[in-house]
Amino acid sequence: MRVSAIIPTWNEESRIGVTLARLRRQAPDAELVVCDGGSSDRTAAIARDFADRVICLPVPGRGAQLRRGAQAANGELLLFLHADCRLADGWLEALRRVWASPEGLSATVFSIRYDAEGLSYRLIERGTVWRCRRWQWAWGDHGFCVSRPVYEKIGGMPELPLMEDVAFCSKLRREGRIEMLPSSIFASARRLGRRPLLKVLENGARLSLFALGASPQSLWRGYYGKN
Repeated sequence: MRVSAIIPTWNEESRIGVTLARLRRQAPDAELVVCDGGSSDRTAAIARDFADRVICLPVPGRGAQLRRGAQAANGELLLFLHADCRLADGWLEALRRVWASPEGLSATVFSIRYDAEGLSYRLIERGTVWRCRRWQWAWGDHGFCVSRPVYEKIGGMPELPLMEDVAFCSKLRREGRIEMLPSSIFASARRLGRRPLLKVLENGARLSLFALGASPQSLWRGYYGKN
């Protein structure tokens, strides 16, 4: 069962090489697909040294990038990753063990860890694990993995600039169970800034606005500080 790892990028030249090299070492037979969103740095050039496929879109948009990457991928399992993540050794074996018996399964995710020290990060990690196991809610930094049939049945990745992972998870929850693997994914703490707990509250507020009907485009502008 071949795995295709799909990674959206936007100005990630300082990280993408390390991420892809590690994935290539851990899973030599996995397909690595990078979909760049118009980076102004050397991200795409660096990705070509490691990835099987590099797709370049004119503008960033995480949902559109992930969807285009999935269209180009050839694997039976589609693994959606962030450019700055790091998977623990043994992740491929853990993934294949669970997907060997996929009855009732819509997706798998990894147990999230942050690459930083501090009580705040450990509390956030515990909260995200509880949320996923109790409520079947996971976000993009957990590393969604879905089978090709499930992916196509639910209509693929929503082409949203932000909250695409929330919309994707909502569809997956209706299709079957989301199982957390006994393997970790290390996410970059840069996403949480200097005040991680406050950032989690801000993200929760954005999620509430999205649930109430706020457009992903306006949330994207607020998230990235665009006018």
